[in-house]
Amino acid sequence: MRLDRFLSQQGLGTRKGVKKIINACRVKVNNKIVTDNTIYIYGDDIITVDDKQIENLPYITILLNKPEGYISSLIDETYPSILNLIPDRYKKRVKIVGRLDADTTGLILLTDNGVLNARLTNPNYHIQKRYKVVVNHILKPSLVDIFSSPIDIGRNEVVQPDKLEIVDEYTAYLTIHDGKYHEVKRLFGKFSYDVVSLERVNLATLSLGDLKRGEWRLIQGDEYISLLSSVHLKKEDTL
Repeated sequence: MRLDRFLSQQGLGTRKGVKKIINACRVKVNNKIVTDNTIYIYGDDIITVDDKQIENLPYITILLNKPEGYISSLIDETYPSILNLIPDRYKKRVKIVGRLDADTTGLILLTDNGVLNARLTNPNYHIQKRYKVVVNHILKPSLVDIFSSPIDIGRNEVVQPDKLEIVDEYTAYLTIHDGKYHEVKRLFGKFSYDVVSLERVNLATLSLGDLKRGEWRLIQGDEYISLLSSVHLKKEDTL
């Protein structure tokens, strides 16, 4: 990312204002004064302004364990936005990747990397999403085979689940890649099951791990590179 754009995103002023700061020899990259506002910086560069280090995150990608009762919206509506769960310094930068319903919990991403966001939500990239599903009555073992074939979920939409794993009488893990509206609920509803609870536990190369409800963490380093790779991007492609 260009140095002037990066500093502007950190709240140090407009591009014009940031250029003045750089021209005044107040900015260092890796302990060397720079006066060229067009140079590119990378995630392992050390950036200082007036000898104060600036958090070097050219792009921000946040993994959030969404609690129930929050919506995947940039503003508060009937329910509060998930943006209320992340620090203020990131709120104006990121956009939400896809959506989870208010009553659905689990893994959701927020990022200011527009290319990554577009590809993760583009059905042509077949991004896998794995859900923990609890239903209202006993799951039939035959569903495993049924869910291995295309299923008509109505509205002229046919989907192909990737895998159904039954854990116990009422609980299963379902992996999908289509991402149709209310797809999981509609799939189980097709066979007269109501979804009692729904939690997304995996998305692409990412998992919740031990992250608790309402907690978040930054995706960085090798984990970020793996995520980019899942949508056929390299680190340098998004600079």
